[in-house]
Amino acid sequence: MTVLFDMDGTLFAGDSQLRFARWILRRHGWRRLYLLWLLPMGLLRGLHIINTERMKRAFLAYAWGMHRDKLMAECEAFVQQEILQILYPPVLDRLRAHQAAGDTTVLCSASPDWWTQLVGKALGFTHTIGTPTVLGERVALMPHIPAPGNNKGANKLVRLASIGITHAEVGYTDSAADLPMLSICEKAVLVNPKPGFARQVPEAEILTPEKGIRPIPFTLGCLIGW
Repeated sequence: MTVLFDMDGTLFAGDSQLRFARWILRRHGWRRLYLLWLLPMGLLRGLHIINTERMKRAFLAYAWGMHRDKLMAECEAFVQQEILQILYPPVLDRLRAHQAAGDTTVLCSASPDWWTQLVGKALGFTHTIGTPTVLGERVALMPHIPAPGNNKGANKLVRLASIGITHAEVGYTDSAADLPMLSICEKAVLVNPKPGFARQVPEAEILTPEKGIRPIPFTLGCLIGW
């Protein structure tokens, strides 16, 4: 049996991209200067002058110039000390049950593979797919994302197909952005879905682990490293 898992909002509360930005900014306070770049880019995104993928690349400016080895050390610490501590117990239990049954488990996330690969390895996923983000000796101002681009929506199907997965028995997600992924799954399990999303998949099973997060304060706090 093949089982697909989204990551952010599905395995844990909140967005790991925001969490990792906060992680870096708390340890390297001067990097809050990235806001001088991010704010005008955010305005351009709000005006639909740049797309979501370009905005994602611009957001990574908090790590601009960081040496590759330092970045990966920060990613490893972030995963071990933060992400693995906030996993939703009911979802983790499902993952462990699938693994115990010998199922093929796939972590498929839009977050950069800098840390997504580490999460997949730590949790024992059979395959892990994140948004591939080109990393040289030092982090570029806007790291390149190879085709087909941001690992979201239909792009997840492209990358899943590249490893031979075009059908799955179960798919876990919290987001309507994963409707394409769910289209190849026999069963959907929605984690803390918004009402509109739940209505789009009326036959889905719903898990409601404790959220423990307020979206607006969380987002603002992460952006400035609180």
